[in-house]
Amino acid sequence: MRKFPPPIRLPEALPCVRPVVGRLSNGIALHSACAGAQDVVRVSLVFEAGSRFQQHALEAGSTLALLSEGAGQWSGAQVAERFDFLGSSYERHIDKDFAMLTVYSLTRHLQKTLETLSEVALHPTFPEAELRTYCAKRRQQLRIDKERVAYVAREQLPALLYGRAHPYGAYAEPEQYDALVREWLQRFHGSFFTADRCLIVATGMVGERERRMIGDFFAQIPRLPCTPSPLPPPAGGQPGKSVEIAKRGAVQSALRVGRVMFGKAHPDFAAAHVLTVVLGGYFGSRLMRNIRESKGYTYGIFASLVSYRHTGYLSIGAEVGKEFGRAALEEIGKELQRLCDEPIPADELALVKNHLCGDIMRSLDGPWAIAESLVEDLQSGLATSYAETLFSAVKSITAEQLQQVAQKYFQPQSMTSVTVG
Repeated sequence: MRKFPPPIRLPEALPCVRPVVGRLSNGIALHSACAGAQDVVRVSLVFEAGSRFQQHALEAGSTLALLSEGAGQWSGAQVAERFDFLGSSYERHIDKDFAMLTVYSLTRHLQKTLETLSEVALHPTFPEAELRTYCAKRRQQLRIDKERVAYVAREQLPALLYGRAHPYGAYAEPEQYDALVREWLQRFHGSFFTADRCLIVATGMVGERERRMIGDFFAQIPRLPCTPSPLPPPAGGQPGKSVEIAKRGAVQSALRVGRVMFGKAHPDFAAAHVLTVVLGGYFGSRLMRNIRESKGYTYGIFASLVSYRHTGYLSIGAEVGKEFGRAALEEIGKELQRLCDEPIPADELALVKNHLCGDIMRSLDGPWAIAESLVEDLQSGLATSYAETLFSAVKSITAEQLQQVAQKYFQPQSMTSVTVG
């Protein structure tokens, strides 16, 4: 019987699946990786059609949501029935930069699943009745969301950092759903769901036959040369600014603290990522031990790096009793200053490195995880072997290097904060 646990040893290198990269006849890059042991395939169409490209509030997300509510000769109900009959599932996701359509299919039903997906992507009809129903539901949901202090704080922090008029700082009001018209969605779809703004990621049991099948359907996506869309510089983010927003009847206060940072391609990203995990990126983090375990101000607190294509920001967040808001902000400031003033102890740094390396390894465990990793790398403009680069950087980084990066980006006086409650 073993008396002592075995030593923890990280692998010397991260084993990665190398995607096969090809191009469809219309120029779309197809990244495919054969992985897994089941006869299933995931196909994702990723369009550079996020909310930062919209001319009118809500049109990007509404366009994506309504693609499947009528396509070609099929109604929205018929589209859903076709996916269900084939045992396939359909998902959609949008952020500031990208819109993504994803299907999961049994290999034997892939052709019919792709046929349905191609109708959704190429020939949406945007029925007026479906648009009005969608707007009514979303308007009511947004009104409910805006009663939650955590939701308001989450939308206010990027607005403070980038400016309300900036594409990365903008947020919607419920009444703006009343202004949406079908013609806006048709124009947005025609302008941004094009081959020049698209890439495809396929994982699972993907071979030459499946790649040909994908090419047969999506080489039909029309080409339309991209017009550059330069981002304006952030117009907010006054260092040290603290905003309080009253919410009548709230029993808790939601806190958000952060600053504008950078995307994954930045040379300091790996170090900032490690520092963020030390600060509040796992259950044993410094913020959890201080503000939850020691002070009892909150049930949970987190820190994360939000990454966009061209920028990113640090976000620290918690919900606390309304009487503890200012005290919690003071403790957050102390923990930030501690990162700047003291090298991280060797045992704490080893624990965080093990945690992070395990996370990176899990991010490549299975065909769906591989797909998510590929999509994130490609959206960030990185090589598809970025996980290996990050794994190596995390393993080799020193406490001294981390302290230097903390002094550049984690000074408490450089942060902006918002309290809602």
